[in-house]
Formats: sequence, structure tokens, C-alpha cells
Amino acid sequence: MAHRDDIQGLRAVAVLLVAFGHAGVPFLSGGYVGVDVFFVLSGFLITGILLAEFANRGTISLPNFYLRRARRILPAAALTLVVTDVAAHHLLNFVRAREAVNDSIWSALFAANVHFARQGSDYFAQGQPPSPFLHFWSLAVEEQFYFVWPSLLALLLAVRFRRLLVVLVAVGAASLLWSVHVTAASPGAAYYSTFARAWELALGAALAVVAPHLRRLPAGAGLALGWLGLFAIGYAAYAYSESTPFPGSAALVPAVGAALVIGAGLAAGQTAFDIRRVLALAPFRYLGDRSYAFYLWHWPVLILATQYAGRELPLGVKLALLAFAFLLSVASYRFVENPIRRMRPRLSVSGLLWPASATAVVLVAVFILASIDRTATRLDAAAAAVHPAQLVRAGAPAKTQSLDAVVAAVRQAERGAPLPSPVTPSPSNLRGDFYTFPAGCSPGEGKTSNKICRLGDARSSKTIVVIGDSHAEMWMPPILRMASRDGWAVVPFVKPRCIPRSWSSKGECGKWYRWATGRASALRPDVTLVIGSWMAVWKPPRAIEPVSALAATMKRASASVIVVGDVPGQKRDPTDCLLAPRATMATCTTEATRVQLSTNRAIAANARKHGIGFVDTLGWFCAHPRGSSTRYLCPLVVNKTVTCVDRGHISRTYGLELAPELRLAFRRQLFS
Repeated sequence: MAHRDDIQGLRAVAVLLVAFGHAGVPFLSGGYVGVDVFFVLSGFLITGILLAEFANRGTISLPNFYLRRARRILPAAALTLVVTDVAAHHLLNFVRAREAVNDSIWSALFAANVHFARQGSDYFAQGQPPSPFLHFWSLAVEEQFYFVWPSLLALLLAVRFRRLLVVLVAVGAASLLWSVHVTAASPGAAYYSTFARAWELALGAALAVVAPHLRRLPAGAGLALGWLGLFAIGYAAYAYSESTPFPGSAALVPAVGAALVIGAGLAAGQTAFDIRRVLALAPFRYLGDRSYAFYLWHWPVLILATQYAGRELPLGVKLALLAFAFLLSVASYRFVENPIRRMRPRLSVSGLLWPASATAVVLVAVFILASIDRTATRLDAAAAAVHPAQLVRAGAPAKTQSLDAVVAAVRQAERGAPLPSPVTPSPSNLRGDFYTFPAGCSPGEGKTSNKICRLGDARSSKTIVVIGDSHAEMWMPPILRMASRDGWAVVPFVKPRCIPRSWSSKGECGKWYRWATGRASALRPDVTLVIGSWMAVWKPPRAIEPVSALAATMKRASASVIVVGDVPGQKRDPTDCLLAPRATMATCTTEATRVQLSTNRAIAANARKHGIGFVDTLGWFCAHPRGSSTRYLCPLVVNKTVTCVDRGHISRTYGLELAPELRLAFRRQLFS
């Protein structure tokens, strides 16, 4: 297949869109569509090369194809993985380094998209810092496609099947339809799915099949199609954002745009303003030749620098980091990628590239993980030895102010005191210190119902129904401890992700809410606890109205209804805060916002107005600073205990420490 300078230029456009989009350039919020351009390009080039080989030799050598592919992608990828692992180990805290190194193993095995799709479907993994290897998902998609397509193509050509376009259209149409469906049903899984992306590679492959016919296009048609395609790519990069449902039908715009640019380059003749002339300019060709290396380096450089700084970096700094990443790509292209790609070793030697590359990455990863595990073991042992004092006594009188331990922690934060050491739970696995329901007791993603579970004192005739989202789940440990002590059966109707403002929707959360309220009402419980996440809303009515509606609904079926107040949470991820250099009580303390406080007060007032109980949890996490009666500071560490496992969910350990206080507040609302 003849080399085309304009295709190298299109590679440059694609990688610049991706890199600038990741850097946060304001007018390129949809820069991620550059990956879709790469998919179409890849399908076109690989299929074109295979068809040309068949035309010249009458057969396709699959071993040679895979060995050429290995020389092209493996050395640079392995180098990036190893260097990034070492950098993460030295620059990041050990928890983030451990996560990154584990991600690198998945990436080396070309299964990164499966790994990150699984993480994306985990609600409690969301909000975590992005992996420095997240971009390897697209390489995994390509390689998974090429595990199948070349063999299928060789088989079809070997049996003299000539309707390749029919096969590609069928595969592409099925993939596109699936992409539209799964993007609506499960956007996180769709983004990384090979099946949801295969149609883009098939589009490029179809373009290679019809290439001989496209060479008959007049120069004028090539001119129009080329610029139209480039406009489509640019439009998507400008108009799309993180909120755009993607890939789905939205991916048609950049993918078809890429196909138009590639097809225009096949037209007969050129005009003075032909897109091929522009894309073939020397700067575009130079960057296009190094686009693969630049794609590999740009993301880990941005992510490692941001995580090391512990804050979002300004645009100017990110652009400087991209320049540094480009220098790395120039060096790796010059000294690694290009020399190995041009080597002509024996077949048996070339066949060792993949296992050798994967082994190198895994060996480095194992060595780093062993070092990290020693650090984690020491912290875990120290955390296990921590025995915090009881926050309140079971017989303590009712209080409305903040807990003494919380006030003491705020005073320490005001002084800038160091963080207590050790703390519990261990920072090595904070997210593991979270309650999870028994299997089947909470609906997973895509589910709108679950089996009815009786927890706590399951045989008791007294019943507490708990309705809410993940913030209801985080309160289950103290609720269950109280239930076991006082003889309550607890029936949860809890679905993570389905926060109060989604309860009235027509989608998955709305369907679950209607099922949950119907089943809960049928139980005629003694008490209903309404618990939801509303501290993140910017408009209080969006939380007040659904919480009030649920409380009113359950009041008709339940003897008592109690709303449990939400907690402000933390602005910075607790793991990163605790393990940051020079961390103090001050740096790990968050101030509750006015909107959070006003929303909580409004929900409390509305509940009392309608005869609904309200448990105010604010004082269990926050207290006034000196000299203020309106502000609230919320320390991450109280009583040597880490209060939150992430920005919004309390730890199981701290929840259990609050069990006596929750019981007192519950009984106060129940019997008042």
C-alpha cells in the first residue's frame, strides 16, 4: 500500500485533538474524538495493507502480519509502561502508585479497556484520580479487533468470497446499533467496549475495500469531501464535551468525517486548495510520524504531574508538559520505535517480542508492588492497633452541638497541628472500609429491583425500612448495630447512583424508585429511614422536593418516618490528603458551603413542618471555628479515625463509632 503524506497529517490532527483536549484547551472539550479518527485510520490502513498483500502474493501471511504489528507497537508501549511505573512509584503516594502499576499489567496484556470498563461500572471507584494508563484502552480495542479481522479476511479471500463490503457493512451496522443501545443503557461500559467501537474500524476497512472506485472521483469532489470531513472532525472536537453521550450515534460525526478526509485523498488530481496539500505539509508529517509515541507519552506526563502537585494545573503548565511529552516521543521514536520497526529479524526472534515486552512490564510491576506491599503492611498493622475512645456514652443526654471530639479536631486544624499517627482505618485501603450489602440485596447497574432482604434481627416483628442511595448504604453499619441491640429487622431499598433528584426521572432510577416505594409501602413498616445524597446539589429545591415527596409517600404506610441528614464530605480525596507530603489537620479539613448548610436546614425544616422526624448529623462531622457561629469546618480525622473513604461517603469504622449517637438520635425522634 502506497505511503500517503496526507494520512500522516491526519494522524497529527487526531493526536493534537486528543492531547489538547486532555490538557483542557477551552475550545476542544471534545478533543477525545481524535481517538475515533485513529480507529477509522487504523481500519483503513491495516485492511489496505492486507488486501495489497493478497493482490501481490495471492495469500495473506498472518504470522508476518502479527510480527509487523508487534514491531510497530510493542517496543514503544512497553517502554512507556515501564518508565511510567517507575515514575509513579517515585512521584505518587504508594496507594496511587499501586493502582497505576496494577493498571500497567492490564495494559501490557491489551485488556485495559475491559479493566477500565469494570472500574467505570463501580460507583464507588468514580471520583478517583484517573490512571496514567487510561489511554491504553484504545490500543486494547484495536488489538482485540485485529485478533479477529485479519484471520476472517484471510479466510474469506482464501475461499474466493468477494463480497467483503457486505460483511463489513453487516458487522459495522450491528456494532453501531449495539453502540447506540449500550451508550444509553451503560455509558461507562460503552465507552471502552470493543463491540461498541468495532464499527469505526469496520468503516475504515470498508473504505479500503472500495478504494479502487474512489480513485475515479473528480478533483472537485475530493476537494469538497476533504474539507467537509475536516470540518466534521473539528465540529465534534469543539461542540462535544464530557456530557455528550458517547460513542453512540454522536461518534458518527468524527468517524464519518475521518472517512471523508481519507476518501478525498484517493480522488484523481489535486486542486490548489486540496486538503491533501495542507495535511501533507512538513510539520504535519513530522508530528504524524511521531503521533503514536506522542499519544503514549502525553497522558502519563499530564496525570503524574497533576497528581504529584495535588491540584489542578493551569493551562500554561499543561501545555508545557505536552511539549515535554513531545520531546519524549521524539526520543523514543528515534531510538526505540523506528529502529526496531525497521529491523528484519528471523521469524522466531520476532515472535518473542510480545512475551518479552509483557514479561518486562510484569517483572518491573512485581518488583514495585513488593516494595509497596511492605509499606502497606506496616500501615495496616499500625492501624489495627488503634483503639479510639468512645465518642459518646449510650446514656449521655441529648445534645444539639457538635461532638466534643469533632470540636477538638477543629481546634487542632485551626492550629495547623500534624495529623495523628497512626489512624484507623488504614490509608492503604480506605475504600475497602465501606459496607456492602449481601448479594442480591441491592440492585446493580441496569437493575431496577432486588430481592427483599431482612437484616439485623431478621426474626423481629418490628421493622425499619431504609430507602435511599449510596449514602443510605454508608449508614448501614450503625443502623444494623442499633437494630441488633434493640431487636429491629432492617429491610433496605437502596440503589447507589440514584440520588434524590433522579427519583422522579423516567429512566433506571425512576423505575427503581417507583418499585422501591411500592414494595416498601406494602410492608407497612414501623419506621422508615429516608437517607440520600443532597450535599452536592447547587439548587436546594432539587433535593428538598424529592426527599419531601418520599417522606410524604411513606408516611401513609409507615408508623414513623425519619429523614437522616446528609454530611458535607471532603473537597479532597482522603487517601491523597492523608498521604500527601506535609499534610496537617488543616490541609485535611473542609469547610461546609453555604448551599450545603442551607439545603440541610431546609430539608430539616420541611420535615418538621410535616411531622417527619429529622436526625441532624452535621455536628458528628463538623464544628464552628473560633469566632464564628455560622461557619462549619469538617476535619477528615476525628478521634484518630478517618471519617470518609472518599469525598462523599463515611467510613464504616467511623460510622460504627457513631452507633451510640445514632441510636440516641433515632430514639429521640421516634419517641418525641
